[in-house]
Amino acid sequence: METIHEAKNKFYMGVNEDEPVGLLSYHLEGQHLIIEHVYVTRELRGQELGVRLVAKAVAFARENKLKISSYCSYAEKVLSENPDNGDVFSDDTDSCDN
Repeated sequence: METIHEAKNKFYMGVNEDEPVGLLSYHLEGQHLIIEHVYVTRELRGQELGVRLVAKAVAFARENKLKISSYCSYAEKVLSENPDNGDVFSDDTDSCDN
């Protein structure tokens, strides 16, 4: 199972952040963590790595008392389908396919 690492404005899986096999990029706007993009290499898709990356962002948001919005339609779908994310997920940001 891939370990999730934290770097500036991203969570990633892989040997290093320059060549990730999975990546969630974000930026902060005040008390909002805005997910920009979730990426998993083609070979590893279907193994729920993207779901794990979004869960890492949720845990980070909880630890830092942030709300989450998403520009990424995949992340927005994962967030909205899990009612346990209601304490941090805010769907007030327009979604787009990044």
